[in-house]
Amino acid sequence: MSNDAVKEDELGRSKASSSPRDHLIHLLTIGWDPKSPLIRKFVALNQLERVVSDWVEKSKPVSK
Repeated sequence: MSNDAVKEDELGRSKASSSPRDHLIHLLTIGWDPKSPLIRKFVALNQLERVVSDWVEKSKPVSK
């Protein structure tokens, strides 16, 4: 193996694939804005409008 080759274990990424839904929830959980252009594009491409709206609704603070 050459020194230029990148090892999979050095990439820092999970080897398990995730669904677009799981990826979206991960991005929202780590702080991505659901209204950001990139998230909106991802949601539209993967038809995840319901997932993002449910996530936003569940993440709203409870009013007293």
